[in-house]
Amino acid sequence: MFKRATWLGMGFTLGVATTVVAARKARRQLDRYKANAVVDRVTTTVSGKASTVRDQVTAALTEGRQAARTREEELRAERPRLVDAPESTDELEARRNR
Repeated sequence: MFKRATWLGMGFTLGVATTVVAARKARRQLDRYKANAVVDRVTTTVSGKASTVRDQVTAALTEGRQAARTREEELRAERPRLVDAPESTDELEARRNR
């Protein structure tokens, strides 16, 4: 029974060690053959797409806020005005900033 446990432990240890050594060797080889131009191109593409996505999200948020203001003004125009209610969202923002 102890022989089996010993050989099982040794096999497991050798398997893990071999995997770690092989992974390190493979990583070294990949780093050795990596072209700087490829890395730069990928970095530029990724950063360019990130800024494009950021610009799209910013534009969508701005458009959404404008649409919400427009709709709010339409709704305020449809119902009767309350005594102290602001007439527009700009007036409401001005009151908040005081």
